[in-house]
Amino acid sequence: MEDVKCSTLALHILIMRKFLLLLFLLVSSTGIYAQKTLVLEKIGTPTRYGFHLGDDVKVQTKAKRQILRSYLWAITDSSLTIGPHTTVSLSDISAVYKHYYFPNLMTRVFFYLGAGYLVLDSFNNLINKERIFNPQTLIISGSALCVSCAIIPLSHKKCRIGIKWKLKIMEIDIR
Repeated sequence: MEDVKCSTLALHILIMRKFLLLLFLLVSSTGIYAQKTLVLEKIGTPTRYGFHLGDDVKVQTKAKRQILRSYLWAITDSSLTIGPHTTVSLSDISAVYKHYYFPNLMTRVFFYLGAGYLVLDSFNNLINKERIFNPQTLIISGSALCVSCAIIPLSHKKCRIGIKWKLKIMEIDIR
């Protein structure tokens, strides 16, 4: 009699475990869904850039040739909302600007390096009662500031939509 009770108890435990596993899998799969992604791809190459909701984006429109820069507020099947109020049709976009992190970082580094060196050396010379602006200091800090200004155009690339670049809205995750 005890053997029958153990086997039915084991059967109930096995069914409960399978039910809990199935329940866990169903609940965890509800959180997985594809979000819409704005995909900029170069035709004929594997080069793709994905823009998700909340990403900073800069686009140029065809009609007014105006440049819009803000974050992606919403993505629908045929249009983008850039910022909370500006909706642009996908066919009205003539160019997308791709931002690069490293040149932007180096612009800031050289700017702070040049300005910081000028301020520190001038303050040091002021404390020591020497000539405040040395020509060497001006040359070094001016060179760093000029390099900073020269790197600025390298921080973004204009991708014109047309023969080389194509803009799509897809339901995939591209990072």
